[in-house]
Amino acid sequence: MSNKENIRLLAAVMFADIVGYTKMMQDDETKAKKLRDHQRKIVDDSILENHGQVMQYYGDGTLSMFGSALDAVNCAREIQLKLFNEQPNVPLRIGIHIGDVVYDDEGIYGDAVNISARVQSLGISGAVMISGKVFDEIKNHPGIRVEAFGEHELKNVYTPVRIYALADEGLEVPEQEYIHSITGSNRKSIAVLPFVNFSSNIENDYFSDGITEEIINTLARVEGLRVASRTSVFLYKNAQKDVREIGKDLNVATALEGSVRRSGSHVRVTAQLINTDDGFHIWSQNYDRELEDIFQVQDEIAKEIADKLEENFVIAENENLYEASTQNIEAYNYYLQGLFYWNKRTPEAIFKAIKLFNEAIFNCSTYTNAYSYLANCYTYLGTIGHISGNEAFEQAEKHANKAIELNNSRADSYIALGYVNLLFKWDFDQAEANFRKAITLEPDNSEGRQAYGFFNRVIGNYPKMIEQAKAAVKIDPLSLPALLELGRSYWAINENDKALEIFDKILELDPTFRSALEGKCMVYVNKEDYENALKEVKKYIKLIDGSNKGGSQLGYVYAKMGKIEKAKECLEKVSKREKEEKDINLTLDYALVYSAMRDYDRSFEYLNKAVDEKLGAVLLINSFPILDELRDDARFEQLIQRIGFPRPKMVAS
Repeated sequence: MSNKENIRLLAAVMFADIVGYTKMMQDDETKAKKLRDHQRKIVDDSILENHGQVMQYYGDGTLSMFGSALDAVNCAREIQLKLFNEQPNVPLRIGIHIGDVVYDDEGIYGDAVNISARVQSLGISGAVMISGKVFDEIKNHPGIRVEAFGEHELKNVYTPVRIYALADEGLEVPEQEYIHSITGSNRKSIAVLPFVNFSSNIENDYFSDGITEEIINTLARVEGLRVASRTSVFLYKNAQKDVREIGKDLNVATALEGSVRRSGSHVRVTAQLINTDDGFHIWSQNYDRELEDIFQVQDEIAKEIADKLEENFVIAENENLYEASTQNIEAYNYYLQGLFYWNKRTPEAIFKAIKLFNEAIFNCSTYTNAYSYLANCYTYLGTIGHISGNEAFEQAEKHANKAIELNNSRADSYIALGYVNLLFKWDFDQAEANFRKAITLEPDNSEGRQAYGFFNRVIGNYPKMIEQAKAAVKIDPLSLPALLELGRSYWAINENDKALEIFDKILELDPTFRSALEGKCMVYVNKEDYENALKEVKKYIKLIDGSNKGGSQLGYVYAKMGKIEKAKECLEKVSKREKEEKDINLTLDYALVYSAMRDYDRSFEYLNKAVDEKLGAVLLINSFPILDELRDDARFEQLIQRIGFPRPKMVAS
């Protein structure tokens, strides 16, 4: 075994090489070597002046490391201004990324090195390419200009990387099309932006949202076409943002904008396809129909878009892209309204969605999609304790099974059934089978990956948890639930800084997303930074209606701070809320606060009560760092055995 010391650190990595060096050597070896030597001298001097260190020379290239992204960027700019704009001209390209590296006597290694090389490969002579992480570090420094190229898939890099080029005077900047041609990441891609409701009745929002969602689902069936997910595009609803910026954000070549104007039984749908590189319209079309023909309208729009995007898409003359699960227009209307409320993801909205999905099923008893979403609604309410477990999960199981009976090729139904198996029946084998089935049916289903990641978090398979959570975000990078699962996964293994980064990204997208504030609070508790934990939990409570809500989170933080009397006051609020909302189950709230108060007897009393009641959320005790102080108690192992899963293999922080 080697005795050399490995040091792990965060560093800015700069990768540089000469464009076309191999051909130069073939044409004039002496000249090529002179250019290489000149390049090395300039690079060495500039790196030294900017507090960096050359880690490795390789032929015509240099691998260097810096303590800050700003130093690396300043150094790269200086090198290019000297080499590309002065004689002898050296056609150099540079790439910079910041991340974890392993450093020893022989050099540096790690993902940051690989990513910097991939970022550099997107450049042209005289260009400095940087990753999104580098941009985030330097964006507030005056005098630095960049051009954004959106997210791109890079070889051997798991998640897409945001790409930028320095655009200062004297530097070269690639064309957008050049980057796209190298990565191939967005030529056949589209974002269907939320259609605008131009009807006189604002309640018809559900209808325009439904049109958007169905066109997304339709286009997703076109082989070879990448379609931005619903959760990503709906973040732009009512947002005044240039379509070119949206194209960069979502890394798509085209965007579909549209509007819906409904009057009685008549509907006019207007759609226009836009090139996101320059904002020019590719085509636009109006569709005037009676409402009974809306399915045909959706199919016509989808076909026309597909034709415009790629002439080689083969769509048979009589083939319908759109596969409606009902032809009953009244059922369809109720379904669209149900989706509108389901996507709000608040308890009060979910109760409305249940009524509407039931109306859809009343009008069409074979409506597969309505059964699937109805199951999801009951799963959601049962999980958060707003309906008793027996009632919620029995309904969820019934409706999920009905959806599978009607159409056994949809992932959503298996996801809902998997949650029933996991959170209500505690049947881990069957839960995993259903989550795997969902992913097999739809590998690019972000919710399926989230569900399987959550399952692995529950059973303590942390490597698989992280893998699936990352996959969910890769599929749907702007999905708040996907990001939330990834943040919680990092929290579970005490990767606190990574968890904070994810929660901050969520709050940048939606400052009112309560679960991210709660997540930040718990991360700060992990770090024993209780003042910041208190700030986050107070922000969280401000977003909740009701004077007695949020008491358990606040009580937990006060208890960790040693303010036991304040913690007891919060427990009184929990008790009052329990009396006010008779159907709600707050057993675990008591257990967590008593644990923080170091009243372990009462904490275990409530934990055992949660197991007696088969409360689904108690399954998370394995992956709650905030319960670490209980793990050495013999009673914790007894809980693990009562639940029926083995104690997880904990991952060192």
